[in-house]
Amino acid sequence: MRRDGTSATGALFVVAASLLLLAQGCGGDGGSAGTSTAAPEGAAAATGSVTLVWSAPATNTDGTPVADLAGYNIYYGASPGDYTAFRDAGNVTSYTLDGLNSGAKYFFAVTAYNEAGYESDYSNEVSASVP
Repeated sequence: MRRDGTSATGALFVVAASLLLLAQGCGGDGGSAGTSTAAPEGAAAATGSVTLVWSAPATNTDGTPVADLAGYNIYYGASPGDYTAFRDAGNVTSYTLDGLNSGAKYFFAVTAYNEAGYESDYSNEVSASVP
């Protein structure tokens, strides 16, 4: 699928299969890149952060090597599988997501996208409660 919602043709990335929650705490330096929508409704003031780490995909779904990886999107929200916000992390495999609401629980998944704007399926989901 393209990031604009249109159908994709050709090879797509194999999902970055091992999204990990590395650390959580206050502060952070990763929140300035990309786009973010509003935090979950009813959550406290935004003061927390989490750091996510994932593995880069090595192959496309057709088995060919990934040659045009452009970056990753981090999707998150207050319910499992219901991602109401995202950030473009750029072409890195760890990212500190700041500006999260203290006391709120979030669910996260990552996608990879290529230079043409085609995006993988979601990685496995992880969750964290922000202190």
